Parts: sequence; C-alpha cells; structure tokens
Amino acid sequence: MTTDCSARGLAMAGTGPWRWSAWAFLAVEGALVLAALATGARVLTTVAAVSAFVVAAVTLVVRRPPRLAGWTSLTVASGSIAFSRIYATVSGRPVITERGLAAGDIRALVLYPALTLGLILLGGAGTVADLADTLDASVVTLGVFVLLWLFLLHGDLAPTGARIATAALRPVGIAVVLGALVRLLFVVRPRAPAVGLVVGGVVLELVGALALVGREVGYDVDGRLFASGAFTAAFAVLLATALLHPSSGVAPPRRGNGAPAARLSRGRATLFVALTLLGPLAWLLSVSIGRFSPGSPADFGPPVLAAALIALLLLWRLSLVARVADRRAGQLSVAVGELQGLQAELAYRAAHDPLTGLSNRSVLTERLAALRPRRSHALLLVDLDGFKEINDSLGHPAGDELLVAVGRGLTALAPPGATLVRLGGDEFALLLPDTDESVALAVGGAVCQRLREPFRSAHGELRVSASVGVTAGPLAARSPVELLREADVALYAAKAAGKDQVVAYRPELAPPGRRVRRP
Repeated sequence: MTTDCSARGLAMAGTGPWRWSAWAFLAVEGALVLAALATGARVLTTVAAVSAFVVAAVTLVVRRPPRLAGWTSLTVASGSIAFSRIYATVSGRPVITERGLAAGDIRALVLYPALTLGLILLGGAGTVADLADTLDASVVTLGVFVLLWLFLLHGDLAPTGARIATAALRPVGIAVVLGALVRLLFVVRPRAPAVGLVVGGVVLELVGALALVGREVGYDVDGRLFASGAFTAAFAVLLATALLHPSSGVAPPRRGNGAPAARLSRGRATLFVALTLLGPLAWLLSVSIGRFSPGSPADFGPPVLAAALIALLLLWRLSLVARVADRRAGQLSVAVGELQGLQAELAYRAAHDPLTGLSNRSVLTERLAALRPRRSHALLLVDLDGFKEINDSLGHPAGDELLVAVGRGLTALAPPGATLVRLGGDEFALLLPDTDESVALAVGGAVCQRLREPFRSAHGELRVSASVGVTAGPLAARSPVELLREADVALYAAKAAGKDQVVAYRPELAPPGRRVRRP
C-alpha cells in the first residue's frame, strides 16, 4: 500500500513549474561545468558550485522535503564544496597542498561525513531489513577500503606515526561514502529522478576525489580534467537539481516489504564471493601492477584488519540469512500443519452430518460399492414415525434435539463394523457387512424397541417410533442405487403395514415398474 502511494505521488510530482525549473537549472549549470572541463577555468566551477549551493539551501528552506535531515546533510556537503572552490579561486592554491594529502584539508573533514550521513538518512531506517542492508554495505565499504589503501599507499601517502589518521582520511572517506551509497541503492528504488540525480552526483564526486588522490601518489591522471574541480562542482549542481525537482517532495520508495530476505540474491551472493577473494587478490595486484610501497610494517595493519572484518561481517550476514530461513521454515511448518488440519476438517465435514456427527450419504455409497462379493450383507433404512408432528408443534430446536438423541441411540445399537449414516431429514441407514437377513431383522427389531422409549429433552419427553426396511443377501452384485431402492420399498411397506415394525424386501413388495431383478 505504501509503495503504491509513493508511486502515485511520484507520478503527480512529475508535472508543474518545479520540474521545468529543475531541468533549466541543470542545463545552465551543466554548461558551466562542461566549459570548466574544456578550459580548465576554476572560476567557472566556483560559480557553478556556489550558485548550486545557494539554490539548494533556499530550496531546502522553502520546500522542506521528506527526509529533511538527509537532504540537509547533503546540502552541507555541497557547502563544503562551495567553500573549497572559493578558497582555491581566491588564493590560487588547492585545499590539498604540498604538505601532503589531507593535511589541513578542511573540506574533506566536512564533505565525507556529511555525504555519508546524508545518504544514510535519505534511505530512511526503521525496518528489520535495514540491518542486513547495512551489513552488506559495510562489507562493500571494507572491500573498497582495502583496494584504495593498497593501490594509493605510496610516497607521501605512506603513513608513519601520528600521520596515519590524516593520511587515511581520503581512502577511508571514499570507501565509507561509497558504502553509504550502496546501502541507499539496496534500500530504495532509484527510479525517482531526485534519487537518481543524487546518486549520479555522488558518483562524480567520488570519481573526482579518487582521481585527485591517484594524481598525488603518482598515477597518470589528466590534471586539466580533474584539477578544475568540475567533478565536485557537478555533485553540487546535481544535488540542487534534485532538490528543485518535484520528486524530492516524496519520500523515496523502499525496496521489498521491510522484512529481511530468506536468501541472498544472485547479485549480492556474487558480490560477497568477490569480496571474500578480495584479500589475497588485492595484495597480489597491488604489488604486481600497483604502486604499493609501504614505509613500515604498520602499513599492513589497516588492510589486514579490514580483510578480517570482511570475513566477520560475511559470517554475521550469513547467520542473519540462516536465522531468517529458519524462521520462515518454522512459519511454513506451522502453515502446513494448519493446512493439513483444515484439510482434515474439510474432509470430515464432507463425510459427516453437521447435526448428528454421523456419516452422510456419500460414505454409505462408498461402503456399498466396496462390499465384498459372494458374501451376505444387510442394509437397513430407518424412518421415524411421528417426527413431523413434533417438529411442527415444538419447533425445529426440539426436532434437532430429538434427531441427535436418536443418532446416539442408533450408535449404541450398531454392532462392530457397521456403518451408521443419516441420509437426511428423519431418515437413517445402517449397513451391516457379513450379515444375513435373520440377524438384520433382529437388529431392526432392536431399533424399533429402542426408539419406542421416550426421549428426555428441554421440551419434555418426546415419543416417536420407527419403521425399518431391510434388504439382505449378496448386495455387492447390485449397485448402491438399486440397494437403496430395495430398502426404501421395504421401508414403505413397513409404514403401510402400520408403522413401528421391520419389513424385509421381497420383489413382490415393489410396484411392477419399480421391481428390482435380483441375480
């Protein structure tokens, strides 16, 4: 329901002056950034970054979009970029100076935490699945950190003593921001233009930061392409465009239903396998094709620690999957048990009379069809005499109470192996396998005698009698319909003879057109 509402909100947000102003702003600012890339003019990126920050801040105050804290943190990151561009343009020096990477880099100290916090808050939190997504993103963060440390740890970057904290700032910052970005993509669907613009801007910022770090340590990076600050300015421009776009007025739709998945997706499983193998491969590649040149044994500590943490997080993540799978298996077991219970209940209801609890006509038909051939069996039909008068005079509750009592009485008289059913109304049937006619007549007489006795009820003593029709012999040679017809003929003969008696079927009892020819 929430996802549908978000989708409708996104559709409504796609119209209006805000959308056109967003794309117009992107066109103008994008032209400035492209011109800076072409000419290397720092002033163009400064104008683009400062104007983008101002537009983002004003729009943030005016519109106050959902996930306001996330947008605010991203705007703070944009402000740090604007500050660094002003400083570089006015002083003629970049914030990263010859004193070494990240030494005094105020922008990095603000930019990376603000980006990380903003991406996390923009994705939202509060569901059970967030822990799994955060663990996955943490594994990615550590894997990227291992690569950055090994490939960028060279020359002035090699940390010794107290410089390890400042030297690690940019590799750690890039890895953490990338992890937060991956978490955002795990948590929300990036189909909203505002989310897509933010993702694109962060990617450009990370590319620019990575290029600057690589250039500082001696990799062949085009200085004119990255020194102008166009990539960082592009982030500020895309962030302002995202805030101007109407889709920022709707909380980004989340993936799934907030519950952790019972199994890893193919993409995440592949990613985890790659990160598991990353440790040994990263060391090999950094030595063979990279510029890894550690200054002391302490330089090996961070990547080794990160690789160990990757293994621990992967174990934790797999334990979460196992727990979810166990929980789902337990829920499935309970559901299967409930389904089996429901099936048993439905099967019972399909085969039993709901009032008396006796078997119904379908059971009798099955038992008649399953009688052993060349053996004598007996079928008794029992019909109550006087039941209609009680039902009409005292009402259906009294009639139902009487039928239940009759059912109990007949159950007590039924011999072992017999099948007692209620056919409907006040008519019952009793199937006696391996029984000859004489025994069947005796049972029928016992039924008549038992039902002559008064039944005590909430309406006083109720008195009825019973007429019984019997058909006996090799019943398996005839169909259930024929057997019921014979017993019914005998039953009506008993009623015609004065009721309260037992009559056995004889062909001459039936009208000429209804006589059943016995084999």
